[in-house]
Amino acid sequence: MTEAGPARASDARTRVVQSFTAFSAAQNELSRFFARSMSMHTTDAAAVVQIIKAEERGRPLTPARLAERVGLSPGATSILLGRLEEAGYVERTREGTDRRIVTLHSTAAINAAADAFFDPLQQQLEKVLGEFTAAQLDTIVRAADELRAAVESYLGDSTPPARD
Repeated sequence: MTEAGPARASDARTRVVQSFTAFSAAQNELSRFFARSMSMHTTDAAAVVQIIKAEERGRPLTPARLAERVGLSPGATSILLGRLEEAGYVERTREGTDRRIVTLHSTAAINAAADAFFDPLQQQLEKVLGEFTAAQLDTIVRAADELRAAVESYLGDSTPPARD
């Protein structure tokens, strides 16, 4: 291998991480843009998206689980859910045999608004991804999954440094 080989591979790894970081930043801006389009606070919009995604996976969130996902205290989450219920975006229900357990569900109104907002982007993403082979997409998924796992491992194993 030439000396340029390791340097080139290092540069390529750096570009991959930079690309995923830029994609993540674009996703964050998309979330803020969605929130503005709905005249919502960004935390409220993030909560709605978490609730919808959990429903799509067939595992509705509880208020406690939502609090963990959006980084709020239980009290702040209760206030947030009150705002979302009042706006007609979320419903709290008691299901199953243990009626003490509350689950969160999105309403048809917020689903229609989210679909109207995100569907055009989904079409653009499908067009872009359609230019890759299945094998290339598998490699991209593997890289994204392994990078995410590395970040999650770092977060799980780390303690934030003390601030002076």
